Amino acid sequence: MYHIGLEIKNFNNVISRNIMNLKTLSYVQEITGSNGYILQYLVDHETQCITQKDIEATLGITRSTASTVLSRMEKKGLISRNILESDSRIKEVKITQKGKDIAFQIATEVADFERNILKGFKKEEVLLFLNFIKQMKENIVGGQNDD
Repeated sequence: MYHIGLEIKNFNNVISRNIMNLKTLSYVQEITGSNGYILQYLVDHETQCITQKDIEATLGITRSTASTVLSRMEKKGLISRNILESDSRIKEVKITQKGKDIAFQIATEVADFERNILKGFKKEEVLLFLNFIKQMKENIVGGQNDD
């Protein structure tokens, strides 16, 4: 019997511990948890209208978690949330200059970390691994094919 879930959980714990020990994070007190991933997502999609729902879907987090995290990020001056003119029920999430500065610092260190994780793997192997993860996620959330 394979213990895929346990292996993925353990791997995630190792990654999380190492990410939280990045040099940038040690002197930037504003960043916690998934803040770095959210900031990078906002930088990568800066020309698009990003909403809380987009962040929920991208990070695979619940509405309440996203709301809490975004509220804290807004208080720290990392993001701003503004009501859309076209639909007053929806708020657009924008990254501030402070958020951009921190995101760029973190991105450099995370890229180095990921290069280190992938040492010894061929590009095809990495793509195959990513496809496996994608398929497993789809299987869990009900997107599986019953072939």
